[in-house]
Amino acid sequence: MIWSCFLHIYQPPNQDRNVLERVVNESYRPIFRGLKKISQAKIILNINAVLTEQLYERGFKDVVKDILDLVKEGRVELTESAKFHAFIPLIPLTEALRQVKLNYETNKKYFGKYYEPKGFFSPEMSYSPKVAELCEKLGYKWIVADEIAYSGTLDVIKFNKLYKIKGFNVLTFFREKRTSNLIMGAIVRDAKKITDSILKRDSGSYLLTAMDGETFGHHRVGLDKVLLDILANPKIKTVTISELSRMYKEVEEVEPKDSTWASSEKDIADGNPFNLWFDKDNKIHEMEWELTSIAINAVNNSRWRDAKSVQWMKARKLLDSALHSCHFWWASANPWWSIEMVEEGIFSLLRSVLNVPDAGSEDKERAQKLYYDILYTAHSWQRTGFVKEKSEKSYSWKKIPFKKRAKPGEYAALIDLLRQEEEKSSKNREYEQAIRWRDAQIKLAKEYDVYD
Repeated sequence: MIWSCFLHIYQPPNQDRNVLERVVNESYRPIFRGLKKISQAKIILNINAVLTEQLYERGFKDVVKDILDLVKEGRVELTESAKFHAFIPLIPLTEALRQVKLNYETNKKYFGKYYEPKGFFSPEMSYSPKVAELCEKLGYKWIVADEIAYSGTLDVIKFNKLYKIKGFNVLTFFREKRTSNLIMGAIVRDAKKITDSILKRDSGSYLLTAMDGETFGHHRVGLDKVLLDILANPKIKTVTISELSRMYKEVEEVEPKDSTWASSEKDIADGNPFNLWFDKDNKIHEMEWELTSIAINAVNNSRWRDAKSVQWMKARKLLDSALHSCHFWWASANPWWSIEMVEEGIFSLLRSVLNVPDAGSEDKERAQKLYYDILYTAHSWQRTGFVKEKSEKSYSWKKIPFKKRAKPGEYAALIDLLRQEEEKSSKNREYEQAIRWRDAQIKLAKEYDVYD
């Protein structure tokens, strides 16, 4: 069985040091120290340079060294990305190119000659033709996209060939959503069971999973050990994506759909694939992106740009970091919501505009108005219960019992599977687990799953 395990690690600019220390101790150190002990294991890693910089400058150089040691051994393949985790499909190509240049320069500083990425990871696994164009311009050979990008639906792609993006000399490797979610969702925490599931795949096919590295040990306590146990299984051959690109001869030309790794079939069908970062029905998103546009234009149209005045450089740096995707995500209320994170992001954008020496008064006034309008709207949403209502609406499908919304045969198949798992757990004297499988069947039968 061939497995390419892709991990993505990132922390937003100016992350609280206590939070960073916790993530380092719960996730980064256990993963990379554990990986060094598994001589045959390989992974693909994206580390946005804003995190590399923070690790090195805030006293966690050992994490960078562990990663570098693994790269030297050929057991970690590093990818390129956007330094500050900008959402590439929604920013101008010139800004996207700058983010990638900054990422390369910073990671090159810390990883030296061993930082020569062949592939590209677009933050949030976001895809639009702009991502392919960027890779073509910069010479990157492949990207990673979610399998839903293949056709807008799941479970149709075949993992026994290579896929080339039409019109570009760029391959795309599709992440298998089901297995990625099975592992990082921690629904099953038994490494053997997950491995057995992986090994049941068709011979001749490969598996590509892609997951946030922080899931292992930080978001899901103890899941780092599960990941390492799977990687240590001698029956699974782990390969990098660049290695994978040389293992298959058949190539299919594709035109991936605009998507992210969070996109659902409904999001794509509705023409709203980026809704967690720019929902066409989200007023705050609309204002955030207008403010972003004002900041980008003010910085790039300044006559102080070529002179690189101190004040203009300050505005430029503020804009670079303010383009990170997090504050847009926290404004989605789908269901994630944080007024503090939104305010931090838009304040950086506002400061960027105000620090451009020759920014027009109209731009400055409009930027300030947008800043206050966003805050007023956010607090209004909070006070009136709109956030809660929006969140519940996003998951309204959960209020329909699975028995009624399942496709023909799905409900019976699920019940049969749960019954089998209950019997297996009971035979293995895993009675607590058996009870969970039994209770799941009862909830589904009585349609109580709408409350779970």
